[in-house]
Amino acid sequence: MSAKNVSSIDEKGRVLIPQSLREQVGLTSGEKVLVSADASSKTIFIEPAHEHNLLSLTIELADQPGSLASAAAALSSLGVDLVSTHSRSSQRGERAVWNVECNPNGATIAQIRAALAKCGAGIVSSKRE
Repeated sequence: MSAKNVSSIDEKGRVLIPQSLREQVGLTSGEKVLVSADASSKTIFIEPAHEHNLLSLTIELADQPGSLASAAAALSSLGVDLVSTHSRSSQRGERAVWNVECNPNGATIAQIRAALAKCGAGIVSSKRE
């Protein structure tokens, strides 16, 4: 079930997540959340971050059917656990951007970069959370 509530941003930039929504997704006081933004759609995503030591990747790939599945399979072959993803076209019909929050489970950035390169994708940026 999907639910929406309106909240305000206070002077320090904080947003209150209503109790009813926290209960629906199992968030408790003090728990970490993953906050990400898509500047092109001006959308902010807030998700439970039950995982620790996440790796945040921005991946560029071809904007064609099967490209995202191939990149996901490349990550899967290394045992990378996808926690949260969001994809969008950056140049319709040419390039797409895939934002990934993942648990690399021991895979190195070099291994991930090499696996993605085999399917025509590449890492634009990476950051440990």
